[in-house]
Amino acid sequence: MADLSVRECTTPQEKEVAQRFRQKHFFDRISIKDPYVWTFSREGHSHFVLYKKGLVIGYAHIQYWPDHRTALRIIVIDETERKHGYGSFLLKFCEQKLTEEGIKILHTEAAPDVVEFYKNLGYSEMPFDDPEKHPSDERDTPMGKKL
Repeated sequence: MADLSVRECTTPQEKEVAQRFRQKHFFDRISIKDPYVWTFSREGHSHFVLYKKGLVIGYAHIQYWPDHRTALRIIVIDETERKHGYGSFLLKFCEQKLTEEGIKILHTEAAPDVVEFYKNLGYSEMPFDDPEKHPSDERDTPMGKKL
């Protein structure tokens, strides 16, 4: 996977690219305008894009919580690039970065079609316990991993 790189979105241009990607590959699927664009300018949120040969093919959004915990709010890979290990690559990158920052647990809410993806990467069912009490989709499975 030498042709892959991950960058945290820090410049206005990177944030714009990430916002377009997440709208197209996540929020357009559920037919709504991204209600969380504000997270790009708030402390406590990190956004990452996965590049393959200079093109964005993936995206991840991490929210920092108290007590050395974080939540993976979104991870998505372009449909044409799925089933090649890129999602695992991006998630492992995020886990490594969080571990280096002293984070102890990464939580997520897994849609039914991706529960096995997370289980294969060492995640198990674990209470989500969102400190901000954002609503969850009842079809999702709360999962997490100790880092």
